[in-house]
Amino acid sequence: MDTMFSSDDLYFDVEFLNCVVDKKKDFEVVDADSHFCEFVGVHYSKVKQGKLSLLDLLIPQSRQEIVEKLCKKNSPFVYLDLFIKDYNSKYNYVHCTVRNNNESSLCSITFADVSKVAEKSKKIRENAKTMNHLIDLITGGICLFKVEKDMHFRVLYANEACCRFFGTVKQEIKKREYRIDDFVHPKDKSAAFQAIGSAMATKKPIDMEIRILTHGQDYIWCKMNSDIQRYDKDGCPIFHAMFTDITEIKSAQKDADIQREKLLKILKNVPAPVFCASYENPFELTAVSTEFAESLGVSREEITNKLSGDLTKFIVEEDIDRVRKEFENLDEDKPKQVKYSLKINGAEPFEICDRRKVVTLENGEKYVVGVVEKP
Repeated sequence: MDTMFSSDDLYFDVEFLNCVVDKKKDFEVVDADSHFCEFVGVHYSKVKQGKLSLLDLLIPQSRQEIVEKLCKKNSPFVYLDLFIKDYNSKYNYVHCTVRNNNESSLCSITFADVSKVAEKSKKIRENAKTMNHLIDLITGGICLFKVEKDMHFRVLYANEACCRFFGTVKQEIKKREYRIDDFVHPKDKSAAFQAIGSAMATKKPIDMEIRILTHGQDYIWCKMNSDIQRYDKDGCPIFHAMFTDITEIKSAQKDADIQREKLLKILKNVPAPVFCASYENPFELTAVSTEFAESLGVSREEITNKLSGDLTKFIVEEDIDRVRKEFENLDEDKPKQVKYSLKINGAEPFEICDRRKVVTLENGEKYVVGVVEKP
């Protein structure tokens, strides 16, 4: 995972220290700026008196190695990392740039105190490691993928759950290239490409359902929520995405659809003038039997298609408001019966008796089932 900081965040934590050392005088510090003096805890007057040696600030075990590097011939510039002691006798990690004077034994040294940077980097790495661990505990599949110029969706990162969706492990993701478009079910690829293309054009997030291939020809239904996180150096977008396994939901929906089709088929063919209406709108017919249509003198197709199931197209105008009030807030335990008049295709109005009952499904949805009869 990317860590959310920039090099600028670290740069401003760096402190620069400068001094001049005489290599022939046992590496005596002959000059220094105020930052260096404050850092090592020595007053500038002591420096001018020659009472400070660079060697006294170094870790004893590393002195010889550092001296050899500083005294290397034909080296106008020397770059090295070392530890120096501060005013609290604590050793701090620093980067050094050494400029040797060709005409004397003097060398100018600039120390960059990066101890804060090292500590901050360590904390960032620890935080990133913790975040990765937490992300791996999420049951949803989380990944980063890059949409390359050839419109392949290359996986850059995937958590444990996402790897399981793809039938692989995190180590394999690092070893070889994985492309999400290789895992999308062939029948859903076109929709996936269109959704990605639309997101790239409109900068709007993606919310869609697709099938992801797992092993062989097995697949699971996933809800994919995705959006552009950033753009790579080559201008290609990098998306972050979350995949949620909705296979069981889709299976339940499929079963419900099958059951609904069966019920509609039964309802259409039941030998009685039966209908089903919306609970919110008592005049919105969602299904009618053939005998119901015949009792009104019209076809089922005319009711469902031409009239869009709107019963008010048949009710005489003066009865509509009364019937609406009668059927408002139907009691689930008490069927209700209302008489009103219909006028079909310009014929003379005739009266019917409309008997209705509220039916509540297992998922909490409510429908109205009714029967019409001529009194």
